[in-house]
Amino acid sequence: MSETLTAPRRSHNHEQSGKYSKFQIKGWVNFDATDKTLAEIAEGVEQGDGFVTLMEVVEVDDLASIGDEEARECFENIIAARKLLQNVHELPKKLIEEFRAALKTEEEISPKKIVTSIANSSEATNKGKRGVWP
Repeated sequence: MSETLTAPRRSHNHEQSGKYSKFQIKGWVNFDATDKTLAEIAEGVEQGDGFVTLMEVVEVDDLASIGDEEARECFENIIAARKLLQNVHELPKKLIEEFRAALKTEEEISPKKIVTSIANSSEATNKGKRGVWP
């Protein structure tokens, strides 16, 4: 039994560009933002219920330069997932079925993760300013 092996196709998308950014935003709103998502807070600001006082963006050279291990691992997982999606047709059928089963099980047993609020600065310090990615 012989198989034809093909080299994986290279894509030139944003994760291979080597540009990652860390950002920090400070602002004020006239509502309780404690249990709000970033999108909900941004919507409030857009509607005139607050304003941004500081926005800092720091660009790093590449993925390996990200000092936050958890953030770097999240990007690595996202990149790996995107590569799988791009090359899913090249995977063995059994592995594809295992991925489908794992995704279906995950949807059934755990609700979708949301970004946690870090509005309370003492909680943010105690919790390590950690958010959860989707």
